[in-house]
Amino acid sequence: MISRKTLLIVLVILSGIEVTNAATLNVGDGQTYTTIQSAIDASNTGDEISVGEGTYSENLVIKKNDISITGKNKEKTVIDGKKIGSVIKIDQANNVKISGFTIQNSGGSGKEDAGITIYSAKSSMVSNMIFLNNIAGISIYSGSSDNIISGNDIRSSANNGIFIFSSTGNKIYNNNIQGNKFGIYADSARQNNIYSNNFMENKNQAFDNSGLNSWDDGKSGNYWSDSKGSTVYTIPGEGKAKDNYPLSGAVTLKSETVSTSADTAQKDTSKPSPGFAGVVVLALFIIAGILRNRKK
Repeated sequence: MISRKTLLIVLVILSGIEVTNAATLNVGDGQTYTTIQSAIDASNTGDEISVGEGTYSENLVIKKNDISITGKNKEKTVIDGKKIGSVIKIDQANNVKISGFTIQNSGGSGKEDAGITIYSAKSSMVSNMIFLNNIAGISIYSGSSDNIISGNDIRSSANNGIFIFSSTGNKIYNNNIQGNKFGIYADSARQNNIYSNNFMENKNQAFDNSGLNSWDDGKSGNYWSDSKGSTVYTIPGEGKAKDNYPLSGAVTLKSETVSTSADTAQKDTSKPSPGFAGVVVLALFIIAGILRNRKK
């Protein structure tokens, strides 16, 4: 038979269990973490990594799903890749959100190397960033899909502002793409949605070798600084892709709203967890019933 003492111990254990919420890991001078990579390595699903102002000379690799990395101020929170590879690589991880940084000085000889490389990754977001002096600003590579690129200023890339290779279903909108060798280069890419961007003063505004990507959303296209009032803008490439609704003026970039799991957890801290509460209530009823039966 179960003793009353054992039942009371079970009750105490159940009442002491707490639901673990997403955590915020702080990076910077005087913080728990002094490098961004160390915070990434320590993070768990749903965590947010908050990075203070400063310059971080790192080449980050992200292999964890559902984490957010946010800089305090995109002009003053800089990640420098030291010209030795991608500055940040999202490597086969999903639902990663990165915002609020200046990303500069990517290097390397790999075709996918960039300021941020999204490699075989899904449902991630790169937003509200500045990209300067990289081999490529952003590389969406090798089966990456359903990612969002928005609110970024991508400038002075040696090769491509954005490179899309063998990837589908990504959304690229609300970006300023300026002064790159190629604004966007789409290679073996299909069904990507590219609209409401500024293509300005790139040596080559864009290239699409499949012709199977959408360069407008059916109502609104992109601003092309060399369009000269054209009603249709033809994208160079074997597929003869077209922007059917080129814009007459440059888009004013809007800051993309980025919600994180940590934000959701913080908003919900006053709410009980229905699943856990149900378990506790059920356990209390069972224990109370057992104790009543023992008294009879």
